[in-house]
Amino acid sequence: MKTAGRKRERGAGLFIVIIIAAGLAAIGITLVSLTAMGPKLSGGLRSQEEAFNAAEAGFESARTAIENNLSLGSWPNFAGRYLVQPTGIDQPFISTTPNPAYFRRQTDEELLASFDTNGDGTPDVANLLFFNQTFALNELGQTDIRLTATAFLINKQAGGGGNDANTALLVIIGAVRAGSRILATARLEIELSCQNQGT
Repeated sequence: MKTAGRKRERGAGLFIVIIIAAGLAAIGITLVSLTAMGPKLSGGLRSQEEAFNAAEAGFESARTAIENNLSLGSWPNFAGRYLVQPTGIDQPFISTTPNPAYFRRQTDEELLASFDTNGDGTPDVANLLFFNQTFALNELGQTDIRLTATAFLINKQAGGGGNDANTALLVIIGAVRAGSRILATARLEIELSCQNQGT
C-alpha cells in the first residue's frame, strides 16, 4: 500500500512539474515575441515623429507662402484658393448623409492617392499649395528626400451655407517614404483668417 501511494504522489508531482515547465515555456515565448517586436515599435514611433516633423516643415513653408501672397496683394483673400477636387472633398454631408469623400473621412494615404490618381508624382487636382515637396532637414542639415509634405486650403464653411473668403483651414500632410511606399503620415489642420491686405 505504501508503494501505490508513493507512485501516486510521484505521478502528481510529475504532473505539477510538467504544468510549471509549460507555463515557464509560455512566458519565455511571450518574452521573446515582445523583445522581437521592440525594434518594430520603436521604428514605427520614429517614423511617426519624422512624419510630424515633415508636416511642421510643410506648415512653415505654407505659412510663409500664404503670408507673402496676402501681404503683396497677389491674393486679396482665400477665394479661389480652396481645394474642391476630388469632388466632395470639402463637403462633410451630401444632403444629410455623411460624405465618404470628405477630407476628414479619408486617411492621409487615401488623400495623397486621390491627388495623384495615376501615380506619376504630379498632382491631378488644382489648388494644392504644394504636393509631396521636401522641406525637412536631416541631421546633416540637408533636405531629407524621404520626408515630404502636401498642403492645401479647405473652405471652413463649405457645406454649411456660409462663404467667408477671409477664412480657411490649412491642411498639411507630412509623410515618411521608403521609395514609393509610405511608412508613416501626420496631418496638421490650422485655422487661418486674413484681414484686409494682410494676415
